[in-house]
Amino acid sequence: MLKALAVLALALLFVGTILSVDWPDGDIDSISNKDLGGALFGEGSVDSGYSLIVVLIGLLLLVALLGGVFLAKEEKE
Repeated sequence: MLKALAVLALALLFVGTILSVDWPDGDIDSISNKDLGGALFGEGSVDSGYSLIVVLIGLLLLVALLGGVFLAKEEKE
């Protein structure tokens, strides 16, 4: 019962936080995929993007996935 109340409280906190943010109204079509790719990964030989960070986050997620599969595996006796 206590766990259910804690989960409900966290869910309400999450929804309340999302609803309390003043989201700006923007034109979503003003940014092209090329502009977004250039901002994330840099353009040409210039390393001004976030490519290293994206690769490291992908590696971290892969390791977490493999760890979760390893922990969920049932052992045969």
